[in-house]
Amino acid sequence: MRPKHLPILGEIINQVLKFCPESFESYDDKTFNVMLKVFPKLMKRLGGNPFKIAKDFWPEMKMVLVNGIPKLVLMAEFTSTDELDVINTVRKAEVAVRSKFGLPTHVTESKAEAEKFWVIRRESFKLLRENVKGLHTAPFIDDISVAPQFLPEFLPKLYAILDEYKLVYTVAGHVGDGNFHIIPLMDFSRPDFVHIIQELSEKVYTLVGQHHGSITGEHNDGLIRTPYLHKMFSKEMLTLFAETKDIFDKDRIFNPNKKVDADMSHLTKSVKKESKD
Repeated sequence: MRPKHLPILGEIINQVLKFCPESFESYDDKTFNVMLKVFPKLMKRLGGNPFKIAKDFWPEMKMVLVNGIPKLVLMAEFTSTDELDVINTVRKAEVAVRSKFGLPTHVTESKAEAEKFWVIRRESFKLLRENVKGLHTAPFIDDISVAPQFLPEFLPKLYAILDEYKLVYTVAGHVGDGNFHIIPLMDFSRPDFVHIIQELSEKVYTLVGQHHGSITGEHNDGLIRTPYLHKMFSKEMLTLFAETKDIFDKDRIFNPNKKVDADMSHLTKSVKKESKD
């Protein structure tokens, strides 16, 4: 998907959802560029045969040569107990997307062919992390969720916030329900990195709240996100959380500072320190 399609991303997602995909995932151009940087090592994860890999990726290579690196890659998977039925559904979805939005598409025809996209999604950032010295994953804004109809407005604003800090990061997730995992790489030896995390969390979670989203789509709140629950819940709801806690755990023994009694100092305490060795 190209940058020009971002304003109609919600429409595209909802068009695909009409065909009831089993899963609907995505990864962004940042992930794609990470893949290019670590491609020699990624190639080993893909089987190691450069000629076979070049052949397997030729349809995608042609798309990139003609249209450039996509802003967002959307991956929809369809299932059925009948092979002809699922093929028919896939073709209908492809025709709908191409005719209505003019998007380039590619239909994989086997599990092995589809797996290469999942390898890119799963492995590229992991490989980058393994090969960049002095930087560590900092998954502090890794579970935001915004309804698909708000994504055309939300995503450009999200990228603008992230790019202010010149971080290496990727955005991937479950685009079918607007759930995204943002994984930055950060230098923990920088004296201001905790400040950056606090600033980014405040800005990103404020943006999520403005678009009626959730700061924890899948992974729950924990110590780091509890201080920001007011971005998505009313004062009345936060009071109910505290009252419920008092009923079952009035001495605050179990899971302290999670969901209630937010303590921002846990952010500083929980971050790994750069090794002196």
